[in-house]
Amino acid sequence: MICASRLVHSFRGVARYLETPKSNREDQVRVAWIEARNVVSDESLSIAAREMALVAAGNSRVRRPCLHLSISWAPEDDPSKDQMTEVSDRVLASLKMSEHQAMLVAHGDEHYAHVHAFANRVHPITRIPRYGTFYYRQIEETLRKAERELNFKETPGHYYQLPGQSAPDRRDSLSKRTHKATQSRGEIPFQVLVRDSAEGDFDAAQSWLDLHARLEERGLKLEPRGRGLVVTDGHEYAKCSSVARDASLRKLEARFNAPWSSAEKCSLDHSVQRLRQVVSKDLNPSDKRALVKEFIRLDAQIGGLKTKLTRGVYNSLRTLVNDEQQRGDLGL
Repeated sequence: MICASRLVHSFRGVARYLETPKSNREDQVRVAWIEARNVVSDESLSIAAREMALVAAGNSRVRRPCLHLSISWAPEDDPSKDQMTEVSDRVLASLKMSEHQAMLVAHGDEHYAHVHAFANRVHPITRIPRYGTFYYRQIEETLRKAERELNFKETPGHYYQLPGQSAPDRRDSLSKRTHKATQSRGEIPFQVLVRDSAEGDFDAAQSWLDLHARLEERGLKLEPRGRGLVVTDGHEYAKCSSVARDASLRKLEARFNAPWSSAEKCSLDHSVQRLRQVVSKDLNPSDKRALVKEFIRLDAQIGGLKTKLTRGVYNSLRTLVNDEQQRGDLGL
């Protein structure tokens, strides 16, 4: 099981979301069942939401009084209503909210079982709010124990593991948006595809140029985004740190002993280095023409090419250009 949690301002907004069908398909039931906790109006989400809002208004300092939880089971699990309510109540108890107002809402429009709970952080009698960040560790501990006791598929968490479990690799964790989208379409997430095909390239690359070349062979390229790097096929993106263990921008810069450099800049730098090396060699006419054309291209692209090549190398290449132009062999 997994549980998502967030604090929101409007009870009515959550109730409206939970009641509104996602599609017009008659074979999909949005609300399978509803149960109330410490609420008088236990048959209507909108009326219950109004009741909660009135209680929350008793403590004006609480800006986001509504806690929204979503507990999901693995597709192969088939929990009963009693089991779903038991797990929901356990989670609320772990957050010390058993005495608070709450509504449990099970949805029937997904291929996996899940139940929502929205609860009032403001106590209905004392008006004292339940503060805190609604600790992931307490929630995960509750879910891990319930999985084992109720014989559901075990899902080791990042914050709590039972004996014999280990924390999952964070690279395997998808964003909520990606997870939901790929589940609904039955697709393999892009970051998983990239990791399966290119993780070894990140591990084996010896330089930025080497890494760019390896990824290019797979139709991929690196791009800076925010303070890090993403790998893309031009349509979808994945954080490099989600593809390989040591593929964050900081770790790659440390390994290559060089700051980030784009594929274009790496290619130009490599071409400049090649010009430095070959200008002193004896070249056949065909190689000489190719060298001269490469020099003309770089001279047009790079400002200060003379400085990069050194004046002597630059002047030697200029002489070659003049000689080839006089022969008319460049085809320019």
